[in-house]
Amino acid sequence: MKKLSLSVGALIVAIALLAGVAFYYASAQNPTTPSQPRPPSITGSVKAPSRAAVLAGLAKLDLLKAIEIAKGQQAGTVIGAHLGERNSYVVYNVVILTADGSSVLVVIDAGNGNVLAVIKLPDRGFGRFGHFGPGKRGGF
Repeated sequence: MKKLSLSVGALIVAIALLAGVAFYYASAQNPTTPSQPRPPSITGSVKAPSRAAVLAGLAKLDLLKAIEIAKGQQAGTVIGAHLGERNSYVVYNVVILTADGSSVLVVIDAGNGNVLAVIKLPDRGFGRFGHFGPGKRGGF
């Protein structure tokens, strides 16, 4: 009898926990009250170009050529590359995983293909806050 009441009590606690978790995730997916008011959706008469489109228009070489240049500079496997801006210059940032497991950032000038920097990146993983995590621009 004591085991039965203990099992029923454990079952009730487990159901309550599952219901709480389900409620939490449901409210996180569809918040009823936004934490910050959203600006109204507007449509203007002059569409501003995206930052990516502006940078791509300024680059003289493409991403594949930048990766080829970076691989010539540093042996390993390319794990990420993107067009960006560094110190007000348009550059390609190419991250290469080396044979010893470390990662290196090769910065390529998007205008002439010159290698501007080769930087060994700190070993901090590739998770949510790794080399391409939030707030990161090219890994450092």
